[in-house]
Amino acid sequence: MVTVGVPSRAWLFFSPSGRVSRAPYALGLIFWFSLQAAATGQMFAGDSQDSDGLLVLGFLGLVVSALIGVVSMVMLTIKRVHDMGYSGLLALLVFVPIISFPALACFLLWPSSPPNRFGAHPNRPA
Repeated sequence: MVTVGVPSRAWLFFSPSGRVSRAPYALGLIFWFSLQAAATGQMFAGDSQDSDGLLVLGFLGLVVSALIGVVSMVMLTIKRVHDMGYSGLLALLVFVPIISFPALACFLLWPSSPPNRFGAHPNRPA
């Protein structure tokens, strides 16, 4: 059951519409990076008797979490760019190798803009 007025986690992680402020954006990124780190750790954890099976299973977990995480992080970044008052296409800067880290820093530090065409309030669907 979805409560009216409260954004869902599905909206937060998998929808490009609306705006998201700095704190939820940073927490979303930390969540996905932590999940991928845990998947990487699981890939190399285990005993020596069946290490090949665990390695394959861990690698599969890493690939799945990475694919879902990349999609989710792009959606979060699109909403963050919307909150800054710019088009979501600016989120593609995270895929340009030399520009990605400075762009990420800007996305994390740039303050929210006043109500704009992407929504009246941050952290809400459009």
